[in-house]
Amino acid sequence: MLTEIRLKQDEDRKHWFQDEYFDLFTWQDATGEITSFQLCYDRLGEERVISWDCERGFGHYRVDDGESSPHKNMSPVFVKNGVFSSEEVLHRFVPSSKQISQDIRNFVIQKLTEHKQLHPG
Repeated sequence: MLTEIRLKQDEDRKHWFQDEYFDLFTWQDATGEITSFQLCYDRLGEERVISWDCERGFGHYRVDDGESSPHKNMSPVFVKNGVFSSEEVLHRFVPSSKQISQDIRNFVIQKLTEHKQLHPG
């Protein structure tokens, strides 16, 4: 079940929710409108992220954790990753997000549904 991780910086504008499968980051403007989000999924396996931004739209990436060598610790980066299984992610996100802000939850569900309609299959 997603729970909020409290952030000291930008408490009102950036939110972070986490469970064993998801990390959800949202950013809001001064009026409280969500301007972007990143939903990282399968975070303990082959982590990927679906993102949405009010100016750029959707993006889907694989998270490269930068840990290919035990001698270096590199920062994770996003690498383009084609197909996004919106059905699978929606199926897991809906029950997992029941305890977070309903405004944020409904917005993310709406955007995931929109992505599914734009990219069927």
